[in-house]
Amino acid sequence: MSNALLDLLDAMTEARIANPQLRSSVLAALRLAHGSGYLRSARLHTFRTEGEERAIIAHGEASLSEEAETQLVAQARQEHQEARSGEVVAIPLGKSKRVYGVLVLEQATAEIAAFLADVFLQWSAMAEFIHVEKAELIDENFQLREEIKLQFSERNIVGVSGSFRRVVENAIKVAASTATVLIQGETGTGKELIARVIHDHSNRANGPFIPVNCGALSESLLESELFGHIKGAFTGAINDRKGRFEAANGGTIFLDEIGDVSQAMQVRLLRVLQEMEIERVGDHRARKLNVRVVAASNRVLEDEVRKGTFRADLFYRLNVVYLQVPPLRSRPEDIPHLIEHFLGQYCQRNVKFIEHVHRDVIETMTKYPWPGNVRELENCIEKMVVMAPGKELTIDLLPMTVMAFDPHQENDRSHGMASFEARLKSFMQAETMSCLERGGEDLYRVVRNKWERYLFEAVLNATKNNKSKAAQMLGITRNTLNQRLGELSETKREWAIE
Repeated sequence: MSNALLDLLDAMTEARIANPQLRSSVLAALRLAHGSGYLRSARLHTFRTEGEERAIIAHGEASLSEEAETQLVAQARQEHQEARSGEVVAIPLGKSKRVYGVLVLEQATAEIAAFLADVFLQWSAMAEFIHVEKAELIDENFQLREEIKLQFSERNIVGVSGSFRRVVENAIKVAASTATVLIQGETGTGKELIARVIHDHSNRANGPFIPVNCGALSESLLESELFGHIKGAFTGAINDRKGRFEAANGGTIFLDEIGDVSQAMQVRLLRVLQEMEIERVGDHRARKLNVRVVAASNRVLEDEVRKGTFRADLFYRLNVVYLQVPPLRSRPEDIPHLIEHFLGQYCQRNVKFIEHVHRDVIETMTKYPWPGNVRELENCIEKMVVMAPGKELTIDLLPMTVMAFDPHQENDRSHGMASFEARLKSFMQAETMSCLERGGEDLYRVVRNKWERYLFEAVLNATKNNKSKAAQMLGITRNTLNQRLGELSETKREWAIE
């Protein structure tokens, strides 16, 4: 290759780096070739994958009529070789299986014709690859959006309890507005699920939904994450970067654990909510936003305001609409439905076939308070599905914390002995009134049977079912113990007599 062509290639490369789009690159190359005296005029006819002409990129006046040039291009494309008409040459770019375009040159040297044909073939192939890849990414993005919508659609919101359904209904009602929403609930109750319901039922549903866990980042990282930064704003900021607020423009940003942010960050967030504009870290230019803000916290922010750890003005900005997601322990009727939902989900993921859940499993899980709420229950089901040896979930597959939970002991811990004695007194009064109403004469036997059972169970557990030792602890004979166990067994079929 001559030095002149090398210089032309350098100039074309610089032009392509400055603007890598095919049309801009080809036009710059043709202008450079024409300016260097290599040709009088040129056109690049590009084609789609299905064969239709995509575009004509032209520089200079054509000597052939439009009809004559169309025939010349068609000839070169069909015969897969150069076609000539006087000083006009048409060169196909590509092989028989795929012709990306036809380059038409007038008064061009053989050297420049071959050179431009090679360069434009590479550029056209690259442009086609990018076009196809972009189309595939658009399709993939659309499919992912549909999957996310399906995953977080109302059909996948499992809950029959009135308290939870009211939250969902209110979320759908508020979705049509532009109001800021504050969602309060314990960890694992599904606050992000409710936020997605709001987004998916709003007129921003086709825009982005950007979640941010404010409690998981330090103040400096959170500031950059939310607002972005400019090049050189701090060590490591080698490029300008958009923040989550800018990424959510036209959509919804979900600020999870908003109660964990510092006072300084609260001031910045307040300004964003008031002015709907942000400044990147290190920048002084305000950027306007069009973002719906949904915030969530596992803390009661009103209490934090009273303590002075959360700004009252920010609280009132966030608390335009307030939604409280109830904890799982307050809606036990939802637990069987959640078990069924997660069971189907994790059976499919792990290629397992669980046909039955033992009744004891459902009863035990319904009594457990689930401090981690739905997230804890989901993890529990996943573990049981993975570990299940057969087609049934049995009680031995439950985590030890769930199996060992004693609701009576838990109530004593949470309410205190005084409360326990008050409940015991209330129970005795209720049993007495019940006996009076039915005209019974068995009050002592009924009450003794209900409470003696727990005493015998505790003693037998402590003595590892050694009845002699248990009778000794109780201050009765072994025969009396066996007799009482037999009587209780007839009443409550949970005792096994040796």
